[in-house]
Amino acid sequence: MYSRYALFGGRRRTIRRDDERNGAFVDVHGPRMLVVVMAIIALNLLDAWFTLLFLSHGGKEMNPVVQMVLDLSVQPWPFLLLKTLGIGLACAFLILTKHFRSARIGLAIVLIGYTVLLGWHLYLLTWLQLAA
Repeated sequence: MYSRYALFGGRRRTIRRDDERNGAFVDVHGPRMLVVVMAIIALNLLDAWFTLLFLSHGGKEMNPVVQMVLDLSVQPWPFLLLKTLGIGLACAFLILTKHFRSARIGLAIVLIGYTVLLGWHLYLLTWLQLAA
């Protein structure tokens, strides 16, 4: 899974034998995976922005771990660092293991979850604008 080729000059783009497809590792991941990961990262950043926006308008963070990080500092950067680093590491692991069924399901769940969460944020934003 981890080799010098994972970051520099990958060698394997596909699986050579069909019976090895599930549970195999490759070095080069392709444009489709790049689009999925970039969408997850963009949705993660939008989630962070909306969270900070709603908190500045009197909202409450429901995740106790995130609330603890927000309470540690007046600045938003520890929250943004934790959120970005967390989703970045999770995506990196899921990409490395993309030929495992559970990793593909995990990527889909993360993408769908963030999409639903963005919809919720947009709903709250319209509610916030109507209340103002």
